[in-house]
Amino acid sequence: MFSARVHRIEEEEKKDVFAPVADLMVGVVFIFIIMVLALSLVMMEDAVPRPLYDQTAKELAQVTAQRDALQKRAEQLTDFVTYLRTQGVIPLLDRLAEADATRSKILQMLKERLAAQGVQVEADFRSGVLRLPTGNLFLSGEAEPTPHGREVIRLLGAALADTVPCFLPRAAAPPACPPQSQGSVLNAVYIEGHTDAAPFHGAGEGLRDNWDLSAARAIAAFRIVRESDPRAPQLKNADGKSLLGVSGYADTRPVTEGLSDKERADKAAMEADRRIEVRLIMAVNREQVEKTLRELNQRLETLDAVGR
Repeated sequence: MFSARVHRIEEEEKKDVFAPVADLMVGVVFIFIIMVLALSLVMMEDAVPRPLYDQTAKELAQVTAQRDALQKRAEQLTDFVTYLRTQGVIPLLDRLAEADATRSKILQMLKERLAAQGVQVEADFRSGVLRLPTGNLFLSGEAEPTPHGREVIRLLGAALADTVPCFLPRAAAPPACPPQSQGSVLNAVYIEGHTDAAPFHGAGEGLRDNWDLSAARAIAAFRIVRESDPRAPQLKNADGKSLLGVSGYADTRPVTEGLSDKERADKAAMEADRRIEVRLIMAVNREQVEKTLRELNQRLETLDAVGR
């Protein structure tokens, strides 16, 4: 047993002796491999003709330069897309959508206020139009509204005087106003006159045709609105111009569009076309829009210059 243990000790001592030698041999082999690879590379370089080597190096430099230019342009395009999303077109479109939302809010407030006074009006939120009830508003061929029509228009004027100041930048907003949008304001309120399709050949008062008649109806409604409330004539837009205006369209914008001539000649259809509408025109913040468009144009010019 003792001899076996001595034998194991001798074997371990032999291993300790040869271990450094083995490590040295591995190092020598590794150095030899590196020298062989280096020699091979030198031989390969000597084997390639110099003109071909220079041309390949030149083309490689050109490809590298093109890659760097494409990478730079890609970075600029990424920056441009980020600008469009965060500061450019997308926010501008959001402000335009905000203007539509603000206009719809004004129409809804006017509609609810008039409904509380017993006047049921139609609101076209897409076109920004409030349509007064057509029943007994005007008699056929008459420029002045009926007594009932005058009362309806008077209530409209009072509703405008109460509601519109909430959406004008220079007006002192009444306490009951909802939070105002900073991106869009009310720019104009047009009182529009319309006629039915029956030809109008004048009945004195200097009116010659349906164009004159529709304009006269709009002007008559405009005057009633201004007289309905002392605040109405003072309504101004952001430029300090009068907010209220008039327009006449004769029979060119019928609500009965799509009906045949015979159907449009029906008494109820003609009364529907003989009407007054109120159209709201919104304006976005002009300075913000101009600043965005200038910066957008500058960035586009920069990208165009890089792409040449």
